[in-house]
Amino acid sequence: MTYRSLFAGFFALCSLAAVIAATSDLESLSQKAAQNYSTKEGQRYLETFQQAILPVFGKALGTCSSSMPDTKEPASIVFVVGADGTVKRLLYSTDIPFGVCIGSKLRAIKAVPKPPRDGWAVALGAANHHHEEQAKGPPDKPVGMASQEKLAAYDRAIAPYVAKARATYPDAKKRFLAGLPPGYRFSVRVPLSDPDGKREDSFIAVEKISGGKITGTISSQLTLVSHYRSGQRITVPESKIDNWVIVRPDGTEEGNPVGKFLDHYKPQ
Repeated sequence: MTYRSLFAGFFALCSLAAVIAATSDLESLSQKAAQNYSTKEGQRYLETFQQAILPVFGKALGTCSSSMPDTKEPASIVFVVGADGTVKRLLYSTDIPFGVCIGSKLRAIKAVPKPPRDGWAVALGAANHHHEEQAKGPPDKPVGMASQEKLAAYDRAIAPYVAKARATYPDAKKRFLAGLPPGYRFSVRVPLSDPDGKREDSFIAVEKISGGKITGTISSQLTLVSHYRSGQRITVPESKIDNWVIVRPDGTEEGNPVGKFLDHYKPQ
């Protein structure tokens, strides 16, 4: 398979309470969430928020992907969080079955880390291509972003799949440490950055995991960053992982939720 080189990133999310609002309300809160994420405090809050919802969110993605129809357009999900961390509102696309499925399961989240301010909004997009993937098995494709606007849209689109990858990584790691069958390859994806700020996602063929760090070789064909090279052996913190994949000897994959979504992603 050809692993993809991509800009990395992540979008912001919002607060929750089991209340479904009108489309205009959902859109306005999504814009508010984007404004929140444009600030440093918003980006810092996202990291703690993301870790808090991973268990529930990852499980919801796994269940709804197989049980719901594929989506033509991503469903929107917005959380609104109170000053004390209580989820005050949860809004989601009611005209997309996949969004309704995901949103209904996120109702289990009643509290998250305290946000910078009361009424803090966080938004994400959730798309489902599970059934199309099962039928066609599409090839990997590289995706590039030429503007901050496109990068922001990309970040928002992959956010739920990054969450799913991080939620399922511990089990994949356990299998690797126990010893994969002959011919199986375990790789993880991490962002690589140059001193000048250029950033690119790269898959690393895992050789060792120890002490919260992963050692392996860069297996992606890098096109943006110059501080790294394909085939280079590096060590990175496990906390940097945003995707993982196990490739069987016949070329079929396990995991790779971000990559499978990107096979269908069409930047606007």
